Amino acid sequence: MSERILVVDDERDIVEAIADILALEGYAVLKAYRGYDAVKTAVKEKPDLVILDVKMPIMDGMDTLHELRQKGFEKPVIIISGHGDVKTAVEAVRLGAFDFLEKPLSRNGLLIAVQNAVATAAEQAPIEPDAQDQIIGRDPAFIQCLRVAERIAPTTAPVLITGDTGTGKEIIARYIHGHSKRKKHFVEVNCAAIPDELIESELFGHVKGSFTGAISDKTGKFLAADGGTLFLDEIGDMSLKTQAKVLRAIQEKIIIPVGSNTPVSVNVRIISATNKDLAQEIEENRFREDLFYRLNVIELRMPSLSERKSDIPLMADHFAMASGKENGLKHVQLTEDAKGLLAKRDYPGNVRELKNLVERIVVISQKSSISMEDVKMILDNRFDIKDGEFLETSNLPVPPSPSEIDFFKINSLKEFRDRIERLFIIEKLKQTAFNISKTAEIMETPRSNLYKKLEQYDIDVKELEAYYGKQT
Repeated sequence: MSERILVVDDERDIVEAIADILALEGYAVLKAYRGYDAVKTAVKEKPDLVILDVKMPIMDGMDTLHELRQKGFEKPVIIISGHGDVKTAVEAVRLGAFDFLEKPLSRNGLLIAVQNAVATAAEQAPIEPDAQDQIIGRDPAFIQCLRVAERIAPTTAPVLITGDTGTGKEIIARYIHGHSKRKKHFVEVNCAAIPDELIESELFGHVKGSFTGAISDKTGKFLAADGGTLFLDEIGDMSLKTQAKVLRAIQEKIIIPVGSNTPVSVNVRIISATNKDLAQEIEENRFREDLFYRLNVIELRMPSLSERKSDIPLMADHFAMASGKENGLKHVQLTEDAKGLLAKRDYPGNVRELKNLVERIVVISQKSSISMEDVKMILDNRFDIKDGEFLETSNLPVPPSPSEIDFFKINSLKEFRDRIERLFIIEKLKQTAFNISKTAEIMETPRSNLYKKLEQYDIDVKELEAYYGKQT
């Protein structure tokens, strides 16, 4: 599964540049250009990582970080800043941000920080206790696959899971781990998402100073999975050089971190997955035959959704209920004719495509009972949204008020004064319906001075007015 990263900066060129770098490495990228949009997106989409600029209008990076934590978002946040904002960025790290990067960003520095953040989050995340609840299906082709998984789970034999994209290879891997005798970590590596120059560090770890950007020792995935299961997803995309080192690690049960000469013993069960024909890859000299036989002790092929169409109504029901719960809608159900319509469709993206489609239907329809006509409208991109059903501005996240800020975590008097003054000006602008002259009058300050303050604190009055609406 590709990690999803939310990039937040009011400068669109910077967002696009970061997004391009991340997308080329296989990450799914979400974008936001304002703090309040970032909070909305993070709460709804639940990305694996947020990359957040410090200096932004309306809600700056500190306010956005505060609001994210208030909303219960616990995934890593990497702060980025210009030279003048470094002190603030360091303070953000002290208050819970994972790391900070100074602009202009370097590609390698960005990727290393992202890899470290994602890896740390993965190592800290417990195995979901309800992972096996995601195993949905009664079709004979799927049940046969499940029975084989249950039989091989208690053994230590390596497993190669094959099948098309979106068939649920990661879920069945977690199912095998959950039914095994290995109660330690399930650690996942997406071999297609990691640059070739970083994958050895990712798998085997590195020691401080072993390469540019290695500012501390790093535990690799093999060691993180010691006593548990290491899931090598998209194994067919691993380079031949890395394949040789993985083969050695599996054969000898030792790893050597990058930059170290000290072997480390590891005890991991390897489960790998691919949507490629590895036999064909071997013929074309893109995959090592000896590694293939090490990984392919037991092959488990996941059937495509076209091979188990009778499961589509059951899965659609499950995804509708889960999506409804995530989005604050209780007891969401699809009518029988709606499920019948979904079952007639083809899904090249398999289970993942069906899940995404059902979620889109639930979110757009906003109904507890979803009919065939509702499904048809969304499939045809016809959205029947009546007047008055739009979200009100008051439901959007707003910058924290002074009472919500923990002032005892602010170190300097200047930062304290600046944050209070910025919030004070925004409140007075709202009270005067964003009239500059009236605001200056009630603040008892010359209008020219107010303009200077607006520039100093990067307050865009037109944008504030558009966000909050006219107030009287």
